[in-house]
Amino acid sequence: MQENREHRRMVLVVVLIYLVILAGTARAFVPSAFPKPTIKTMFNGVWALQLESYLQEHLGAHDVLFQLKSRTDLLVGEKMIHGVYVTDERLLEKLLAEDVPSAAEAAAPVNTFYTETGLPTCFVLVPSASEIYETTLPANAVNAEQSTRIQQIYSEMHSGIRCVDAYNVLSSMKEDYIYYRTDTHWTNYGAYCVYQSAIQKMGFTPVPYQRYVISHLSTEFRGDLYARTLYDGVKADVLDLYSIEDGAEITEVLAYNGDSVPQDRSTMLYNESALESDDMYRFYLGNPAERLIIRTNLDNGKKLLLYKDGFADCMVPFLLQHYSEICVVDLELVGEDYLTMADPSEYTQALFLCSMSSWDALWG
Repeated sequence: MQENREHRRMVLVVVLIYLVILAGTARAFVPSAFPKPTIKTMFNGVWALQLESYLQEHLGAHDVLFQLKSRTDLLVGEKMIHGVYVTDERLLEKLLAEDVPSAAEAAAPVNTFYTETGLPTCFVLVPSASEIYETTLPANAVNAEQSTRIQQIYSEMHSGIRCVDAYNVLSSMKEDYIYYRTDTHWTNYGAYCVYQSAIQKMGFTPVPYQRYVISHLSTEFRGDLYARTLYDGVKADVLDLYSIEDGAEITEVLAYNGDSVPQDRSTMLYNESALESDDMYRFYLGNPAERLIIRTNLDNGKKLLLYKDGFADCMVPFLLQHYSEICVVDLELVGEDYLTMADPSEYTQALFLCSMSSWDALWG
């Protein structure tokens, strides 16, 4: 059965590639060098490797070949490309359960921080879109379950740490545009929904949604899941910017990497050049930095120490409406050195915000 499927796949690959050639691509080929398929080389995989090498050398067309192979896999019944499930509405990352830390081990970094500093601390673990939209996964899909794991980790937290149930917030909003269709991250709206819950636990009143002005930066955003599959059968995403009139204004942004002199980013929180790149999501917070210091014109004495992964990037603008300063520490860059990146005594609160997948990868 499996062998028949592989044979059908190879036949379809051949047909698709020759259709491309007949459509005009052949003009770029050098006939004498083009690898000729035989029955033997087609079925033992040698011809496919020869063809891929030829395309890369003569056309730089690795992406074209990869797209053809991905679509062929879908035609013969495959529903996963490079660890990404393909559904009608979105691409969903396969969640793995191997080699994850125990709940107590996963809770330890925040517990250690809290017991050593005594700083009021809030903790948010964000489920993946694959967890929220699990009912749309292909039949018999293998996917690790996250909602129970999040609760298990929360149960190991020190009683003084406030945990935010992002899963229930997002699950209740899943009919809305809360996750990108082609990227692992949540949208600005998804971040806003969880911000409302988190900021209340941190003692503030959230800024009403109606006060924000929403600008569409791009309607052609294709994210990291698209980059892994090159599958364009799912609708492109919309990248938004939320701004607020008469809100807190940024007065200074400093970026630190290692022991280097800080890069003065003036008052620029965003990187507009990223909108012209293949990594549009880098628009939020700009180029990665181990530590960012963001100061505002609020004179309320409230300072936040934020430990985060990429999910927090588009939430920072919401948080800035409540603090005179936010120190952003990128856990994906500093890892276990997170405790040395800032002096907690200079801050009034701490927030740990990460996706569940990133958190397991960080401490596993």
